[in-house]
Amino acid sequence: MWTRIRNRKSILLAIALVVLSAILVVTIYPGAPRVRSFSWADRSIRADDRQFSLTFSHTVDHDSIAANLQIRPALPGQITWDDRTLIYTLDNPAPYGFDFSLSLTGGHLAKSARRQIQPFQAQFKSADRAIAYIGTEADERGRLVLYNFTQDKTTILTPPDLSVMDYHPYFGSEKLLFSAIDRTAKDQRLLDVQLYSVTTGLNGEPPGRLTKILDDSHYQTLQFDLAAQAETIVVQRADRQNPGANFGLWLIRGGETLPIQAEPGGLFTLTPDGTAIALSQREGIAILSLDPLTEPAQLIVFFPEFGRALDLSNDGQKLALLKFNPNYTQSIFLSVNQDVPQELITLTGTVMDAQFDPNGEVLYALLLDELDTETYQAQPQIVAIDLKDLTVRELARLDTDQRDLQFSLSPDGQAIIFDQLNTESPQNQALDTPRTPSGDVIVGGDLRVIVPLINLEPDSNQPSDTPALQPTIEPLGLAGIRPHWLP
Repeated sequence: MWTRIRNRKSILLAIALVVLSAILVVTIYPGAPRVRSFSWADRSIRADDRQFSLTFSHTVDHDSIAANLQIRPALPGQITWDDRTLIYTLDNPAPYGFDFSLSLTGGHLAKSARRQIQPFQAQFKSADRAIAYIGTEADERGRLVLYNFTQDKTTILTPPDLSVMDYHPYFGSEKLLFSAIDRTAKDQRLLDVQLYSVTTGLNGEPPGRLTKILDDSHYQTLQFDLAAQAETIVVQRADRQNPGANFGLWLIRGGETLPIQAEPGGLFTLTPDGTAIALSQREGIAILSLDPLTEPAQLIVFFPEFGRALDLSNDGQKLALLKFNPNYTQSIFLSVNQDVPQELITLTGTVMDAQFDPNGEVLYALLLDELDTETYQAQPQIVAIDLKDLTVRELARLDTDQRDLQFSLSPDGQAIIFDQLNTESPQNQALDTPRTPSGDVIVGGDLRVIVPLINLEPDSNQPSDTPALQPTIEPLGLAGIRPHWLP
């Protein structure tokens, strides 16, 4: 009996030793070193997604991880560390319409080169490359159309009884905000426009779902803008009964429509976050706060002697301003952090529009080069102004005297899309037909693209933001006007 007891004790002791050994092994070596999480795994990213993280189970050797981390196609960027977490910041937005793979097939612990990291691989993708435009032919005429380059798919978004006049994409591309005239209305007037939103179908929701934002029962809608990174809308309206006395700006946010108490103004643009507005007034450009909205709206800064705010950079730090000079030239100025504007370029022609690139380092401008001041002949051109060295590079010079072009820079900074219009006199034309700012009726248009603007995969001797030297203009075979890349 004692022998059996001693055997049992021996067995229990052996089991205890095994358990204790296992505990010690797990405590000292808690599993093989591995990637614990990757923030972009199986995600679809957009232009504002500029940073991902890799978190490791152990403290790793930074240099060995950096040397063995691969992204295909390449996405140049910078690595920083926060304890066991690698943070990778892209130099430029990921180009749209690509599938990416991330792999780590090497690297080791911080204090043991023999202990290798478990191989890791994951996938992610960028958003589909897509544009919206107002159609000009057949069933698309006067309707919002979405063309998805990635899927080679065309979708008409708005119904045939609405004629779209203008529109802006919502942040995230799930909706478009647009103004339209009801084609079926008996007493149709040019300013009888109502404001709607419509789903694009890019985020899983069915396309073409309409929501009325603002009707025209008491006010006429004159112009509107949508914040690039927020669901904030500003509308310029006039009272139908007394337009001269009750004319001004209204804020639409969070389901509320509130008047903005401010001095009368002209053209305006919202800051990307929707917290302020740049408004053209007789004496210059006023930056007014919308957050919170007080009575009257609080003035943040005033830029005297400027005629128009052209664009704001994505981070809201840079503002491009247009000045009309006494000698009939025009100048583009740049203000950084609301500081005194500095002149970038002076032109003998007309500045039609300008847009910052995603990094706020290049300003793309649509210009009209005056060829003959007596006959008013002009030639459109699109240029890139490098804000670091103030050099100007011509991207395209168009063989047309059309003065009402519109252009749009893609959210990844890779391409510019623009329209070329066919116009007629407004006589005997229906009021619901799209028109140019000068009042001519648009009877047709075609869309073209300028690519590439920057190199997708630069070599080791060329900075990642170096522009391509030979951009080309390519027809898209799409009949439309007022194109916008979807963000």
